[in-house]
Amino acid sequence: MLQKPSIQVLNALASLKGNNQFETILEWMEASQQDLYRDSVSTKDEVLCRWQQGAAQAVSEFLEKSKDAEEVIRKLR
Repeated sequence: MLQKPSIQVLNALASLKGNNQFETILEWMEASQQDLYRDSVSTKDEVLCRWQQGAAQAVSEFLEKSKDAEEVIRKLR
């Protein structure tokens, strides 16, 4: 799990919204997340499966916090 983002981190994430380069990174992270979930289902190695699931959850959490940053800032004000 990621730490709860500070207001500074939320502001930084919100400022990147709409930035073409950052959007490219987010698309790459979304594809990576899907790969991690898919690979975790197909692997027979339980340790690797858990590692992939944890990585996918961390990526998912980052993507969610990136998407919701502006809304969270508005609610905090």
